[in-house]
Formats: sequence, C-alpha cells, structure tokens
Amino acid sequence: MNESQQSVPPEAPQGAVAPQAAAAVGVAALPWYRRPLFWGIFLFLGLLLLAAWLFWKEWQQAEASKAAVAAQTEQWREHNAALETFMQQLRALLAKEPCEVKQGLGLITPPAGVMWPPLAAGSGKVDAAPLKPGDMADKSGAGRTDTPAAPQKDNAEAKTQVPPVPAQKQTPRNVSELMEQATVLVLAMREEGLSMGSGFFVAPGYVLTNAHVVGNATEAVVVNKALGRPFAAKVRLVSQDNGQDFALLTVNGASGLVPLKLAQGVSRTERVSAWGFPGAVTNDDPKFAALLKGDEAAAPEVVYTEGVVSVILERKPPLIVHTATVSQGNSGGPLVNEKGDVVGINTFIKLDDASYRQSSLAIVSTSLAAFLRGAGVPITMGQPSESAGGKQ
Repeated sequence: MNESQQSVPPEAPQGAVAPQAAAAVGVAALPWYRRPLFWGIFLFLGLLLLAAWLFWKEWQQAEASKAAVAAQTEQWREHNAALETFMQQLRALLAKEPCEVKQGLGLITPPAGVMWPPLAAGSGKVDAAPLKPGDMADKSGAGRTDTPAAPQKDNAEAKTQVPPVPAQKQTPRNVSELMEQATVLVLAMREEGLSMGSGFFVAPGYVLTNAHVVGNATEAVVVNKALGRPFAAKVRLVSQDNGQDFALLTVNGASGLVPLKLAQGVSRTERVSAWGFPGAVTNDDPKFAALLKGDEAAAPEVVYTEGVVSVILERKPPLIVHTATVSQGNSGGPLVNEKGDVVGINTFIKLDDASYRQSSLAIVSTSLAAFLRGAGVPITMGQPSESAGGKQ
C-alpha cells in the first residue's frame, strides 16, 4: 500500500462528515421581533406605565377631594366665626336697657342661614323722621310699632279744629281700673329712632317714666284708653345721675285722671304687680294697630303681670328685684303693691345666660319721691302697709 493512501477506520461509514467540517457550518440567528425576551420586557414596561397612570389619577382625585374638604372646612370656619360674632352682638344687646333692644336688633345683620323670628311689628328697624307731638299714624299703613307716626293734618284744619272733650271720668273702683287710667304708653323720637316705653301719672298733668325711654328728645306722646286720644307731652326734667333713670313729662289738657300714690316702703316676699305696654304683647294688639293707622280714639290695652319681691338690693338708689315679668316696652311703668301704690319704677331686666332666667329690676319709690319733690311736683304718699314695714 502506498503511503499516500489513507487508511479509513472500518467503523466509519462512507459519506460521514468529519467533526471539523460540521463545526464549520453556521446556525441562523432569530430577528429581534421574534424574541420572547423583547416582548416580555415591552409588556412589563406597558404594565408599569399603566400602573403609574392609575396611581396618578388616584392621586389627582385624592388631591381634589382634599382641596374640597379644605374649602368646606374654611367655609364652615368662617360661618362659625360669623355665628360667634352674631351671638356676641346679641349678648351685648341683652345687657342694654329693654327699650333699646328693638333699635339694636335693626342694626344687627344675621349671618347666612340664620332667620329672624317673625315680628308682628315689622322689621324692627326705626325711622329717622322726627315725631311731631300728636303724630301717631304709620305712614306705610302697616301696624309697625317701631315707626309710628300720626296722621298729618293741614294747617287750616289744625287751626279750626276744636280739641275733643275728654269723656267723663269715674273714680276707679279697684286697682285694675286705677292702673288702666293712670298708666300710659310713651312714644319719643330719639337720635337712634322712635322709642316705646311706659309711664304713669304721679300728679295732675305730670307723667313719670325712665330717662332712657325719652333719651335726648324734648317732646313725646302719651296715650291710653282713659285719655281717649294721644296727648303731646313736654320733657321737663331728666335725671341719670347716681343710678337714677327718671324723666318727668308735663301733659296739658289731660284732666280727670287719678294719679298714683307712692308707697312709703316695700319688703321681701311682698306681692307686687307690673303695669305697662311690653312690645311682645302690645305689638299684637289690634287697637294699637288701629292707633298707628290714624284712629286717635283707639289705644292699646295696658298689660298686667304679677309676682313677689325677691330681694331689695341696698344700692344707691336701692333696687327691687321681683318676679313679675317685664320686657321691652315696660320701662318706665309702675310696680305697685296690692293697694295700687307705686313701690318702684320698672327700669331694666337682667338675663342669666347659663340658666336663661330673667330678673326684673325696679328703682324704689323713695328715690322717685325725692326726685319729684326736687322738681316741685305735688305728689301723694300712700299709707305704710304692714307687710312693707315702712322699709325700702
């Protein structure tokens, strides 16, 4: 055998390829879009973006809800602040004199959502037009007690008109009749507007009321059923010194009335009654509405409440604390004993915010007597009662 001839192992079949040749053959690579790893990464990124978008939407909704809650909270905070201011104004108003409460209500604007209770007398605001003596009709025709003004008469009629003759007066048969003819409704135009209060005859032609009822007014109007028509009154003397709250009015032409006597004393637990024209009742009186519309023969009914003397505060002047209910409009009205003698003049009330209880306070009659004597008014003192013991 020649050396050039190669020997082939007997076990290698013919046509077999040598390993070196097989390694030389190349394998074709897959394109990128057919690779599973690529699509897996793409899907993962898509899910990640979707989750981020959903999270962003939730965050936006949460922020919007938070902003809405914050805005609502701020709105309620402002509302609560307005309510607190409103309550403070009302508390301050309650500390004032009863006759000033109505004028004060017209200056307070309730916050949104708060409605005033319906007032039988109107809006509670006062007119700035001056009140002339005898003026008693409401120009609008409505029964408003805050702006009463009397019917206007032309000059010719005023010059030729003869004043009506008062009806025949009878001697009062009991305390009720005495108080009905001696207690009067007082209307005075103050700087803040028209003020309504009570008063009573202490001598022929003289009416006593509170100074805070007339204020700085120089004229007023008095009326009751016994008078038969409104009468012009002059403010003769006002005293607000040393705890006093008195105003003396002079009324011409009011004859035939029996003035009230002043009691010489009052004591704790003594039964007393308050007489006057509280707005809470008088405003609903149809006769008062008729008077405001120009019916000079109409006059409201005097209102009576009773109670007992709780305590006498030894102040200057002394104050009577009693349980007879009084309210705005009662200021200047008499507080009398069972004989009808004046033991005090109802002047103001105090309210307890905690218990919502009211205390009615009146200035004692001894202070009234001293004031009236100093003004030269011929007053009459009543006989001392056993219950009063002659002490105040």
